[in-house]
Amino acid sequence: MVLQEEFIGIFAAFFAAVCFGSYGVPMKDEAATRVDVDPLVFQSYKAFTVLATSTLLIWVNNIMADDVNNDYHTFHKWHLLSDFTPWAFLSAVLWVPGGTAGVYAVRRAGLAISVGIWSCVIVIVSFFWGVLIFDEKQKTGPLGAFKAVSVLCLGLCGITYFSRREDKDEKKLKYNRSFGAVANETVPLKIGNDKKTKGGEGSTDIENQVLHLYLPPFLSNRKAINISKYQLGILMAVVNGLLAATIMVPLHYAPPNTTQGIGYSMSFGIAAVIVVIIIWMLRWIFCSIQHSSLAEGFSSLPSFHIQEMWQPGLLAGLLYSFGNLFGIVSIQKLGDFMGYSLNQSSMMISGLWGIFYYKEITGYGNIFGFFASSCIALAGILLLGIEHA
Repeated sequence: MVLQEEFIGIFAAFFAAVCFGSYGVPMKDEAATRVDVDPLVFQSYKAFTVLATSTLLIWVNNIMADDVNNDYHTFHKWHLLSDFTPWAFLSAVLWVPGGTAGVYAVRRAGLAISVGIWSCVIVIVSFFWGVLIFDEKQKTGPLGAFKAVSVLCLGLCGITYFSRREDKDEKKLKYNRSFGAVANETVPLKIGNDKKTKGGEGSTDIENQVLHLYLPPFLSNRKAINISKYQLGILMAVVNGLLAATIMVPLHYAPPNTTQGIGYSMSFGIAAVIVVIIIWMLRWIFCSIQHSSLAEGFSSLPSFHIQEMWQPGLLAGLLYSFGNLFGIVSIQKLGDFMGYSLNQSSMMISGLWGIFYYKEITGYGNIFGFFASSCIALAGILLLGIEHA
């Protein structure tokens, strides 16, 4: 029975990794790039799709509960008043800002490196929650778990490095082209480039796109902090990892009847939509204060671009919904530390998207380094499986 439970957990973790490694692909879709979709807009599509998907699954579950329950199959019929858990709001409060930061990271820094960074952060934070806080047992204790997570992080760091490293031949070719263009006066000599590129990074030299962040005097004596969009994307990937690793923690505190995979997903979907609406209202208030007018503040809010964005938004939401559902099942069967850590093999999936679809990883050396690092990460995952008591 224990082996069967662990098999279900590993099976669920695999599908969670596929979904989590792929749901960022629509964020760099041509439509999202063309309209330069606002991260909160894309996150809103995801939230509404999570709710719609969970509602459909609950409807099917309740039909099964009425018609199929017997000695061999038991379905818990979900009721809003009795089975909704307020703990889902805590998950949603973490997920909506974290997911919004993740959209920005993918759009500005790239899919492969963003997923790699937040995967590594999630593994480390999940280790903190699972082993040190919830005292999940490991065969050789915390030290063995630390060794396993260290190997996994080493592999993930390698994947992240080779996902971003520029191939020497490509770098030399780019230099020769730019030198020749300037020497022949075919392009103006300037910093930055506004030409759009396929894949949605928005610039051929995104590191040179600098943002000027102005902080209050009590936080910094500097008038402004200069940070590139790429660097801010990396920072947002870290933020997403920190928040995402804590999303499932409320599962440990919610009543048992509310934490069954589909049931908690339904509570989470309802809470996520409510949190999204609250954030939009706060953003409207902030814009209204800036423009000294409610009407102008509303008109300054970003467009949802429904005609262009409903398909990529729906697809990303569906992939995240199923990844979330499989992730909940894997955590219930394997524990917070092992379950959520195994889900982070999604880094390999996103890396494959980066290599074969978006061409983010170029050069044989980088591709070889990526797959070698993937093997190291896989070794770490296997060590996690051995360590699980």
